[in-house]
Amino acid sequence: MELVGYHSRVCITQVISYTENKPLVDREAKFNHAINSSWLFDPFGDNSTYGVEFKIGEGFSWDFYLFTRSIEKAKELGYALLMSLRERFKGLDGKVSTYPLYSKYLGLDRSLYEINIPSSPIIKLHFLRKLINYYRSPGRKLDLNMFVLWKRDDLHKMTSIYRYLIKIFISLKPNKEACWVNKMEGSLYRAILQYLISDMSIPPYMQLSFKLISPTRWKDVLTCDVFPTKAQYGIRPNSSMPGELLPPYIEPNKIDFTIPQEMPLQKPPILNSRNLVNFPSFKDDNNYLFFGKKLIDGVLSNEKAKVEIDGLNTHLNIFGKSGRGKSTLMKMLIIELNMKRPDVGVLIINLVKPNLEKEYPMATFYKFPSERFKIPYILVGKRIKKTISGSSNVLAACLGLKYVGPILISETFQRCYSELEDFPLHITEFFNCVEDNLRAKPYDPDTQKTILTAFKRRIDELFMNLELENSLQFQREMPEWFLRWRKGDKIIIDLTECDSKEQHLLTMLIFQMIETLTPFDHSNKLKHLITIDEAHRVIGKPKDNDPESVEFIMKNRINALFSNTIEECRSKGLGLLIAEQKPHLLLDSAIDSAAIKILFGLGYPSNELFTGDLKDREMLLNLTPRYALVINGRSSERYLCRTIDDNGLN
Repeated sequence: MELVGYHSRVCITQVISYTENKPLVDREAKFNHAINSSWLFDPFGDNSTYGVEFKIGEGFSWDFYLFTRSIEKAKELGYALLMSLRERFKGLDGKVSTYPLYSKYLGLDRSLYEINIPSSPIIKLHFLRKLINYYRSPGRKLDLNMFVLWKRDDLHKMTSIYRYLIKIFISLKPNKEACWVNKMEGSLYRAILQYLISDMSIPPYMQLSFKLISPTRWKDVLTCDVFPTKAQYGIRPNSSMPGELLPPYIEPNKIDFTIPQEMPLQKPPILNSRNLVNFPSFKDDNNYLFFGKKLIDGVLSNEKAKVEIDGLNTHLNIFGKSGRGKSTLMKMLIIELNMKRPDVGVLIINLVKPNLEKEYPMATFYKFPSERFKIPYILVGKRIKKTISGSSNVLAACLGLKYVGPILISETFQRCYSELEDFPLHITEFFNCVEDNLRAKPYDPDTQKTILTAFKRRIDELFMNLELENSLQFQREMPEWFLRWRKGDKIIIDLTECDSKEQHLLTMLIFQMIETLTPFDHSNKLKHLITIDEAHRVIGKPKDNDPESVEFIMKNRINALFSNTIEECRSKGLGLLIAEQKPHLLLDSAIDSAAIKILFGLGYPSNELFTGDLKDREMLLNLTPRYALVINGRSSERYLCRTIDDNGLN
């Protein structure tokens, strides 16, 4: 089998996004714009022949190709051509491949047509628009390949840098769903060819036509050998080729070799205001977590998207619609953190996902309800006054008590401690003490009855649950999960079987315990990380805006408690990672407190929270999976990136 040479192919995987430009009035400016926006150019300046193949079948593809005699040259020119295209069209991207060409496979048994183009047409030719319309036409029976070959004109004595020799070839064949189409049914073939050249002929000044040519020309098309040379005819270099031998030539502004808006290929997200900060970093650097690659001018670069590990004590938000990569990124960050800083304790509060322990095999699992899972409703220790104040506020908030409730609960805690230096074992026993305290208050009978009735009703709604009561039992020692987390273990607290009120209560008691028992640390090192997915379930805005409603009181008191906890996090080496599908449902403090935000695709009105630019909002609305906008307040960065997948790959 004879080896003829090699193909270097650049498969275009991404085209530039459409940007609306002001119409150009100046004739010279219009000409220069058409020249500079056309891919009909000679990047190497050596009068090489270049080819493009558009394939319309089950999908749409666009390949540039060159023919070379050696594989080394094929690789060299392929990558050089891709870099030239990227430079010319910001946002265009592709993949380079090289293939050997054997003579046996160049004799294709498929019809081949050539489009006859008059030289220097007086109107602009719109082949790409026709191709795209054909691709979108329903019920297509024929697959189509269009080959465009060109080279800078070197056949005239007086050459022009804006004049190119050009040839266009078309091949058609029945697709899989219409294999019954007989090649002898020329009317269908001719109808498609006639459509491709329609609206491009103005008799008698110019006339586009097509003709069936010999299949032996396939080799010429694939090896880029379609143009004559002066040497073939013994013509001196400083002479012109006779007119009857000249192929058609064209200027780039006379054919639609720009990239139209409707090109059916992926388009990159565009960020209007971008700020990149880059410095050398290696993937094994234990000071950073690497989560993707940055986009530069819409093209995926080798520059790494990363976050400083010790910077996580200023908190991280990961927001995005379901299926966009949010949870995967959260998992990959935790796994990488475990590898690079195994001393950092990670507490994963799971509110929604069953079997989450399978994704974190290094974590110890504590599920509600179970004997292993305990969260005392109050703790004893050196900071008992702070503990009493915090626990009182949490219990009152979760009960929706606004005025008398926090005072009554705090007084009862203080009386138990001052008289007994102890607290009841069960929380229901403690609330019986609160009720006795309430009855002893000098309220008039009606007021006392009203308060007592509301108080008992809310207690019964939340705490008359044996499993919850067992989990909240008072104990002097810290729970096992808390001690292990403090020592650097990875802990999953599974609250998926709780209702919304129980999730609020247990989560806020966890935060209260962490705030109370975590000492201050001035090293600015990350010591512990807390993560919550679907965080609006516990730190969300109230749906009921009535200031006297239980939900409104509960949510606003929780907001105040949560804000206080966040303020102390950095000084204690604590980081908070919040993930959410709909960040507009979150409390403002949950968003404002995070210095670093990674934003996947966001719907309305969440996409309005992070930018005032309408185009950036639209970009966030339409971001494809695994693409994200990163806003890093620590480094003043703002950029787009593609995040890693489950295997840590881009």
